[in-house]
Amino acid sequence: MAKGPTCYTIGYGDRTLEEFISLILNSNITHLIDVRHYPHSWMEDFDKESLQTILPKNGIAYVHCAGVGGMRESSYSEYMETEEFNNSFTRLVAFILEVNSIDGNPVLMCAEKNPKDCHRRYLAQHLEQQSGIEIVHLTETGQMDLCSFF
Repeated sequence: MAKGPTCYTIGYGDRTLEEFISLILNSNITHLIDVRHYPHSWMEDFDKESLQTILPKNGIAYVHCAGVGGMRESSYSEYMETEEFNNSFTRLVAFILEVNSIDGNPVLMCAEKNPKDCHRRYLAQHLEQQSGIEIVHLTETGQMDLCSFF
């Protein structure tokens, strides 16, 4: 039986850049999709500009997808009903499927370590329900949680 499309999620939380890169490399991630609306961090290593430089040096492509990012004026659930979200979501799904078609492994990244505390939870559920993409949350080294587990 053929494996369907898969996408991972991760939050950098309080990890060092080295721990973060090790976790995604050990999970065979090939493409990191930054789903923060504002791709900046109090931890400078996780700013968009830093990630755009360091990730390719480790064989990982970096893409920013602000249109599905959190931190909105309304609730994320309300934002998910907008045309802006739906257009960005459609592009995100196409990109995830494209990465899967070349045997790549995409990961959605945000700041919150625990997906229960992040908009990734809603985005992941929407990806599974609307697109049939299996979601796996990378939480700690050697630990993975399926989206439907939440």
